[in-house]
Amino acid sequence: MQQSLRRDTMMRRLLLLRLTASRKLQRSFAHSTPVRADLRGRPQLPFLSVTSSRSGRVRYLTTERKAQLKYEIKTGIKYTGYIWIAGFSLLAAWFAIVQERLERRYPTPHEWSFRTRMDLRGANCARFEPSPGKITDWLQVAWWYETTVKRLEDPSIDGKDVKDASHELPPGTKDVTAKSEEWRRGYYEAMMGYAKAAEYMDGWVLDKSRNIVFPAGTMIGPSNPYPKPLPPGFKGAPREEDCELRFESPDAIYLRILSTPGFTNRQKIEAGLAYGSWLEYKGISGPASIIFEDAVNLAASERPGLPAEPLDKKTWALNEAAGPPSENLLTTLTAYATFRARQGDLNSALPILVSLLKARRSLPPPTASQTSSTSISAALNNGNNKPAEPQQKGFWTTLTKFIAPPPYPPPPPDGTAPPPRDALDLCQEAALSLHIGEIMYAAGGSGREEGLGWTREAVDVAEEQLHHLPQKVTQDSPARATCRECLATGLGNWAAMVRKLAREEEEKKNKAKAGGKELRSGDGRGWFGGLWGQGATKVEEVDRWAAEEKVIEERQRRVRELLENLKPPPRGILSFFQA
Repeated sequence: MQQSLRRDTMMRRLLLLRLTASRKLQRSFAHSTPVRADLRGRPQLPFLSVTSSRSGRVRYLTTERKAQLKYEIKTGIKYTGYIWIAGFSLLAAWFAIVQERLERRYPTPHEWSFRTRMDLRGANCARFEPSPGKITDWLQVAWWYETTVKRLEDPSIDGKDVKDASHELPPGTKDVTAKSEEWRRGYYEAMMGYAKAAEYMDGWVLDKSRNIVFPAGTMIGPSNPYPKPLPPGFKGAPREEDCELRFESPDAIYLRILSTPGFTNRQKIEAGLAYGSWLEYKGISGPASIIFEDAVNLAASERPGLPAEPLDKKTWALNEAAGPPSENLLTTLTAYATFRARQGDLNSALPILVSLLKARRSLPPPTASQTSSTSISAALNNGNNKPAEPQQKGFWTTLTKFIAPPPYPPPPPDGTAPPPRDALDLCQEAALSLHIGEIMYAAGGSGREEGLGWTREAVDVAEEQLHHLPQKVTQDSPARATCRECLATGLGNWAAMVRKLAREEEEKKNKAKAGGKELRSGDGRGWFGGLWGQGATKVEEVDRWAAEEKVIEERQRRVRELLENLKPPPRGILSFFQA
């Protein structure tokens, strides 16, 4: 009996010891208890335990935390994608709006590809509207025009049905007779722009070793023993063995335009006048005279069946018996006469200019159906020849007009008809009077007074036309631009003539005083004036020119508003951040 009780007591003690040991091995998830060395439990790893705030150890990567991180990452990626999509959409909308505005300002043929049209619009914008405070980047403009011309001449892009011209014509000439009128007009515009840009880039070379374009005259080599210093921004002068001309020469481009089958006579006439001006600028007066004469002959041959020859072959003056001359003939003959005057051949230039002035004054007045005539250069500028559209009201009409692509402008007049005697023609008459006044003043003698009179008349006509032009006529219209240029030039010539006459009279007066002659304010005679009647300088002459100088200064102040062509600077998106 006692043995069984003792055995039961021993068993209870063993069970109690086991229970106590198991309780010591158990620990909470949030509290880490020290483990004795004799007990072999699970090792204490930091990332497997979460400590209470009392110990300062916290478990961060919980299940809830993982879910929160996944949600935040997905949300961040989603909103980042939304922001990028919205940004690209805004950029695309801004690009489309800019291209639409340029298309309305510088129309391009609709049958061209988008890239070709964009290049031509960019070239025209960079040429005519440089950034405020900057000059035209002719390197970029020439590259754009060159790219446009190459794409139009490439059969795989926009040059379908464009063929190489005859071998007798200059190399690279294309035959565009199979293309539409709009395509040919756009191609001509690109070629003329390319030729004008090539004038500014004449002599610029490409360093093939570095693929950098350098200005003319900076290349080091046998052909250029005295190179010019490099402009700011260029490093390392190019060597001749590594260089080649970057663009075609203007002569080659102009000859291609003059020889291209498919261009109209008016287009070739404008190209000839531009080419002649370029040759004159380069000092090649002989070929320039030939080019001008060819342009005049081409314009004179456009109207067969006249009662008489339109030109006098000896003097190049207009023949009144042939009737009113065409606009092309008036333009080309004016350019040829001014070219002769610049070359010093005043005796042959004066009869031509007088005949031109008489012909313009005999032109018929404009009829009700005729719009204001445009000059040859303005008529070929597509932006100034949009037809007057009837005013239509209505929301849907306005919306449709805004959304629909603008139509390509119709072709300008061919210039074979006589122009009407409108405001533009009157300003061109004033310009002819200026030329005649300059020539007569340069001839000296008594002709200086007559030249001064012609100049005064030209200034009066130009100012009157500027005042009479309606407000709806834009600042860039051919009539306003011609009148403004004529008025500014006339005032400058008038002031220079009077200043020279006043200086000469003052010198005569000083010489008379130095020679011992006494001027009298009453009769203006010297000691021997009563005997000879000569030899004295009148004070009234000096006072007259001084008074006329004051009149000119007052006239310049009065017309200052007419001469200013102020345009507000383009306001982009950055204008909102400017004061």
